[in-house]
Amino acid sequence: MKKTKRRLSVIVLLLLLMSVTIGYSALSSNLDITGTSKISNAKWDVHFDEPTVTTGSVTATNPPELSNEDLSITYSVVLTTPGDFYEFTVDVVNDGTVPAKLNAVPTISGVSPAQDVYTNYTFTHANGSAVAAGETIAAGNSASFKVRVEFDRNIAASDLPEQEQTMNLTVSMNYVQA
Repeated sequence: MKKTKRRLSVIVLLLLLMSVTIGYSALSSNLDITGTSKISNAKWDVHFDEPTVTTGSVTATNPPELSNEDLSITYSVVLTTPGDFYEFTVDVVNDGTVPAKLNAVPTISGVSPAQDVYTNYTFTHANGSAVAAGETIAAGNSASFKVRVEFDRNIAASDLPEQEQTMNLTVSMNYVQA
């Protein structure tokens, strides 16, 4: 009798398990999601284009030269008279497929503390507005900038340099992916 009860219990449990399985299958549904995705080649190519010297500028002892993967410009000038200046415009070109963001304010260097007294050295947008970190250049676009070093025309006679000085100047920008 115990064997019969046990068999009967096993059969009932099996039937119950099959009922639950069949019920679950009948009440469940399949959800299929299909789609396509395309990942393109990304290209990073942000650089200075060739500088164009402004008419009226003094002649550079070493004209602007691109370096550091075309993200730096070096040049040398001698400014002999108050009001003398050297100025050029340059485009930053984004020939890549990724937007570029200016990581920090552009670096302009090469003016000594003594020269800074009578020299104005600036890096601005071509329209004269200030350049700020975080500005972006979309892929395939460019932005124009103006670099100017000038012998201050309002300098006091006591601040004039005693001898001719050559300034070896550098402009550089650091772009990152936007």
